[in-house]
Amino acid sequence: MLFGKNKNKSGMDIKSLRALDKKPVKYVTERDPESFRELKLGNEGAINVSDTEFTVVCGGVNVIRCRLGEVTAAELMNKSGLTIKGNDLDCGREKSVIAYYSDGTVSADRKR
Repeated sequence: MLFGKNKNKSGMDIKSLRALDKKPVKYVTERDPESFRELKLGNEGAINVSDTEFTVVCGGVNVIRCRLGEVTAAELMNKSGLTIKGNDLDCGREKSVIAYYSDGTVSADRKR
């Protein structure tokens, strides 16, 4: 095998996925398959990587939660974010989202 060493389906290895743990996220979008518009799913969050799961949380709510070994992830070409695809364990369907990195830290307080 030429390029398959220690990589998940996406080509991003588990070590690279784990390095994203606690990375702040500015916002997360998902493309609507019917209208092809980008829908904003959440603001101000973070990427959380545990031993078994890859999760993006915004405002205290899971935007996407997948098994670590089954998630497909790749950085955008301009390195401003990450595309994530996988079977969401919360909603039970295949999801594909884009998480845009934040430049600073993320507050856990919700804005009112």
